[in-house]
Amino acid sequence: MRLTLRTALAAVSVGSAGCSWLWPSVVPTAPERPLFSSSFPLSGALRLDGALCSLVSLGPDATRVVREPEPTDGAVPLAEACRDGSPGGRLVRVDTSLGPVHGYLFAARPSTGLLVAFSGLGMPAGGWINERFAEVGARHGFTTFALVRDESPRPIYFDPVREALRALDSAEQVLAACPVAAPAEVGFVGVSLGGLEALLANREARGRGMRTRVAVLDPLLDPKLATANLDSFWHGLAVDSVQGYFRRILTGRYREDPPPRFEEVMKRTATHREAVSDLDRDAPSAWLCRVPAEGYAVFLSETDPVLGDEQRDFAISCGFPLRKAPVPGHIPLACRPELFDEMVAELRTPARLPASAVAPARAGRNRTRAD
Repeated sequence: MRLTLRTALAAVSVGSAGCSWLWPSVVPTAPERPLFSSSFPLSGALRLDGALCSLVSLGPDATRVVREPEPTDGAVPLAEACRDGSPGGRLVRVDTSLGPVHGYLFAARPSTGLLVAFSGLGMPAGGWINERFAEVGARHGFTTFALVRDESPRPIYFDPVREALRALDSAEQVLAACPVAAPAEVGFVGVSLGGLEALLANREARGRGMRTRVAVLDPLLDPKLATANLDSFWHGLAVDSVQGYFRRILTGRYREDPPPRFEEVMKRTATHREAVSDLDRDAPSAWLCRVPAEGYAVFLSETDPVLGDEQRDFAISCGFPLRKAPVPGHIPLACRPELFDEMVAELRTPARLPASAVAPARAGRNRTRAD
């Protein structure tokens, strides 16, 4: 069932060009509904709204994601960016115990907190999504540091715990160098792969006694189930549409030609001699159900054609309080921009169980690592 995105969108355009009596448009006229919303016969395996929300959310960064990582040789010292206090993102270099770390600093004046932002797979740290997080964060008094993921190894492997520790070390440096009023609040936001890294950063920070909070959207919660979805063959049109794009990330960004299975890429972490992560132990499916939920806000879309829906069933089964997005697609920020405000607001909100939370009563079954 591997159809190209072009074929899928062509079918949508036919339905939007006078044949809505047969093939309804996925763009509803009611302004209160999501940007894309399918109805009969666009349902089940045929629904495309999730793919549209996923791909449109990348927006102007879509081509940057499938190119080689951008250079960081133009970064300025952190202290210089702090002195200048420019609200626009400046690429900075931070010297940490784990080596040099790069990121985009969005200064806020006045600032009473620090927001650390993690990006999705291949997404530029200085792209429009983190710019929007920084804009919303500034209204809440946050200076924002958007971490540039280390993507230098070839072949590529992913080390989310190391990224979390790099972010924590960088956060300490930013708090020391920039004018952030004490006692400063620290919050993490992340999407997709960056959502996993943000969850781990919060886990590690709280393990150090820090009162941090995290808000993530469609995070990678179970690598095995997520890669099985990306490598799957029998699936709906939405999954088919995004699979080709993610394979192009492997070829265009990481020079994996022909692209391997995503399962093979994720297995490299276990065998890499410098890896800090143990994905069996550090995946949220192994520990999230047993940590105090008050420091964690996990937003999930209605359907996730990239990571799949099965990879988040563990959180539903153990009663972890999940937030509804509520729109289809992987990180569907373009279809519901209010998500930026809702996620950042969670970083300044006292512990509570929102009315939109999903909290089934079944008992948890997952092993844990101490928070």
